[in-house]
Amino acid sequence: MRIGSGTAGMEPAAAKRNAGERNRRFFDLNAEAESFGNSMWTVNGSRLQEKDKTGGQGNVAEDGNREEAPADRSEAVKIYEAAVSGKPNPIGGLREAPKVPYGYLEKDGVIVYNGVCFVCDEKTNSICLGDMTDEENVLNIPLSGGGHLKVNRDSLGLLSKAAGMFSPEDLNLIMRAISEDTKIQSVQKEIEDEKASLGNRISGENGGDGTEN
Repeated sequence: MRIGSGTAGMEPAAAKRNAGERNRRFFDLNAEAESFGNSMWTVNGSRLQEKDKTGGQGNVAEDGNREEAPADRSEAVKIYEAAVSGKPNPIGGLREAPKVPYGYLEKDGVIVYNGVCFVCDEKTNSICLGDMTDEENVLNIPLSGGGHLKVNRDSLGLLSKAAGMFSPEDLNLIMRAISEDTKIQSVQKEIEDEKASLGNRISGENGGDGTEN
């Protein structure tokens, strides 16, 4: 007869009983915790109830009185509360976003900076310097924040007086555009001069041939 042969079959049964007892204790503890939580919630004057009523804002003093919540609230909360109560939008009176670059400086449709006058064109989201009648003589410069700066080539000298109005990014864009336009204008002038010189030579040669005897 082997020792322990009778106890081999008892080990799984004991393990099952122990696991069952642990599970029952676990469920009993959960039930007690849930019951305790419910009782704490239903207690009159509970801090949990106060917190729920105030949306988590404000504190409860030792005497049971609720302290006032902080006055600073987000704009979204203010707008929501105004809409629910039928009150006007609290930010409805704020000024609309500018419709042209540097529009916060605009007054009566123009921007005057250091004596330089820019005309605001909301249709093209542009500020304009100089005569815009001849579009071929106007530089259309895109700006970093959106919109354009339109400048007549004859008014480029005024831009230096208003340089402080523009951001560093826009100043780089403006200087680059002026530099590129200067090169293009120089090349075009060379081409026109060459054409004029060639025309003069041709006309001179034709005139000379016509006078020969």
